[in-house]
Amino acid sequence: MREKEISKSFQIKKEEALQRADLFLIQKKVIVSRSEASKLFQNQKVKLNQKAIKASYRLKESDVLSVSYPKKIEKEVLNPHPAPLDLIFEDEEILVLNKPAGLVVHPGAGHRDKTLVNVLLAHGKKLSPGSEPLRPGIVHRLDKETSGLLLVAKTKKAEEQLISSFKNHGIQREYHAIVSKAPLPKAGKIESWLKRHPINRKKFHSLKEFQAGAKKAITFYKSLKEHESGLTWIHCELKTGRTHQIRVHLSSIHSSILGDAVYGKQKLSSIKDLSLKKEILNLNRIALHAFKLQFKHPISKKKLLFQVPWSKDLKALLKKLNWQ
Repeated sequence: MREKEISKSFQIKKEEALQRADLFLIQKKVIVSRSEASKLFQNQKVKLNQKAIKASYRLKESDVLSVSYPKKIEKEVLNPHPAPLDLIFEDEEILVLNKPAGLVVHPGAGHRDKTLVNVLLAHGKKLSPGSEPLRPGIVHRLDKETSGLLLVAKTKKAEEQLISSFKNHGIQREYHAIVSKAPLPKAGKIESWLKRHPINRKKFHSLKEFQAGAKKAITFYKSLKEHESGLTWIHCELKTGRTHQIRVHLSSIHSSILGDAVYGKQKLSSIKDLSLKKEILNLNRIALHAFKLQFKHPISKKKLLFQVPWSKDLKALLKKLNWQ
């Protein structure tokens, strides 16, 4: 069913002046979160005197603010979805799991159910309220086709502490990736600004200089193993956690992740081994795996370290590459 768009206008009163535009709309219950507000402003759905403005705009008395937004569903229902859960650690406050490729983390556009959140509910897991109704317990994400370690909050206090730790770079996240071409140099730091692509809104692009709406992203990488075909095993460590960060950054140095059709077409002409080429063509995921997670427990402050090997759906390819 298609959502109906609603339009509203507000004339700013004296006592409402000097507020940020996004916070004003949240206060008026037009939207429920800063992330939802960000989307409206990016899509130029919020206008002042008929001109699009930024979320940070400070309102003035007598301004006329207009906003168009999709009609909200009165109550979002999260239905449990029975599916296996690879649980690595759990206590009263948090849980750590090994997410398989192909599983979306939380409901959203195009994925209303059968997500990790629905699976957690099917297993009877208690989850923190979350920043949005459809994201209980979610403090960070992995892309649908990325596998590996994911941290989930079970209580509001744990959620708040973990979000703060992520923001202050207190949580160490390391990934393994198989890329189509060895990077030059073999190791380095990629630092840029990431912003949603102006045409394809499902992808991001890397900018050397700041632009409005862009976010700083930093990735450290190094080559671990190289194959005669050009395929290379890469280790990545995140210093920031932006959407698609590793995928965009590796693509920006011409080392796209295997299986990633969004950020780089795979050139297989140099691969002479037909059985290896077949394994690559049979990939129904991207070759990116979150193998290591290290952080302080949000309540006890005890240091925790978790590691998981490459997921089973990449084992055949790894065997062909002799990377056991």
